[in-house]
Amino acid sequence: MLPRPEKIIFMDGFAAQDARVEEQLCPELEKEEYRIQIAPERIMLTGSGKTGLFYARTTLDQLRMVYGDMLPCMKVADRPAYSYRSFHIDCARHYFPTDELKKMIRMSAEFKLNRFHWHISDDQGWRIESKCYPRLHEIGAVRGGDYFGNYHSDQPEGGYYRREEVREIVDYCGQFGIEVVPEIDMPGHVTAILAAYPELSCAGEPVEVGMRAGIFKELFCAGKEETFAFIHNLLDELLELFPGKYFHIGGDEAPKERWRACPYCQKRMKEEGFQNEQELQGYFCNRIASYLLSKGRIPIVWNEAVYGGNLDKEAVVQLWTEDKDDQIKAHLDKGGKAVLSVVENCYCDYPYGMHSLKDVYQLNMNPRELGGHGKDSVLGTEVLIWTEFIRSHITLEEMSWPRFAASAEVGWCGEKSPGYEDFSRRLEVLFPLFAKYGIRAAGMEEWVPDEDKAAEQAAAFQMNFSEEDREEVRRLQEDI
Repeated sequence: MLPRPEKIIFMDGFAAQDARVEEQLCPELEKEEYRIQIAPERIMLTGSGKTGLFYARTTLDQLRMVYGDMLPCMKVADRPAYSYRSFHIDCARHYFPTDELKKMIRMSAEFKLNRFHWHISDDQGWRIESKCYPRLHEIGAVRGGDYFGNYHSDQPEGGYYRREEVREIVDYCGQFGIEVVPEIDMPGHVTAILAAYPELSCAGEPVEVGMRAGIFKELFCAGKEETFAFIHNLLDELLELFPGKYFHIGGDEAPKERWRACPYCQKRMKEEGFQNEQELQGYFCNRIASYLLSKGRIPIVWNEAVYGGNLDKEAVVQLWTEDKDDQIKAHLDKGGKAVLSVVENCYCDYPYGMHSLKDVYQLNMNPRELGGHGKDSVLGTEVLIWTEFIRSHITLEEMSWPRFAASAEVGWCGEKSPGYEDFSRRLEVLFPLFAKYGIRAAGMEEWVPDEDKAAEQAAAFQMNFSEEDREEVRRLQEDI
């Protein structure tokens, strides 16, 4: 079974093929906790609620797949180690239709992932219909070409999700106990928004929706009150579509060049007494976080947002890269929380030869950055697929699966994870699940490539980046 249940006790006998299946709710169980009792004449499924019962059903379905008609009598008691077990799909770089998203969601639900981090806005595209600001989907959803890596096309790329499609995805996720966590990245990664509303930038000059990968200099202006009014209005509209507890506001890869040259931003810094633009970014994120908190939502930010040292402790930090000057630890010292998504163990857009299935499974849930906080500060983990270099649903699925399943077990089992070898043996038995849900997963021979194949894959992946691109990214990263 995947994830492996916390407790399994086998008993004598086998369940009859016509054994009746009964379900019951038990409010005394913890959230998402469930029980299964298989006896010769009856199979009892017990859940803490709707989601707990769903998890009991998925585990029973996996047991039937493993044992067939000879289902042994047993007791199963299971609950997650971490409450936040997320998967991320980037639909800003390349748009994927709702039918494909539903396949990915249903497959993720099978392995008890419970958050869908939906990346719907970036430099290269805005993906949701907006009644409040229609130029977002009219202009920001379409770019003039595709120059990601070594792929060059002058064919316009576009697509956005209608409001009814967004509700459809949210409702579909709800059937399986999955909360949708939308992300509107800010103050950086906003070129597509600024293409539609350039007055929100520092210079107010026209820009095009991004057509390449990398880090962009364009930012929301942190000195103009119009910027915050726009964001608040946009959030109000989006909060109607996304009723979940969490809302991601980005905060990563925001070079400060534009802010240093902006009189509005410099005026803001002087008025607030900030020493540098990092503190200005903390101020920016805090204003958006405060607005979300006033609406009963919990903001999430990428870990660069803590580098000013003034981020509100109520903002959850998503740890994906290095901790500069122990700022993440300092945030946790104040009582902040973290979600772990370290690149080497969680990013599935890299080939298996760079981030193998085993690498994903071996995520350290107590990294150095957490100091002595450990599990007390960790909500859970997230596995991610970015799509700069992914243009088809087949590639999306092969790169995600079965790596998403490995992350699901890490988040569910935590320190009690039985180990990669045990996991991979169970995965082989359950591999037909992917075909059942129409997912084209990477074959077993691809999970952990040998040294030669890994080197070949890494070399091919690096061909996506010219030396000029690398130099520009290095320069901009120094300014983040």
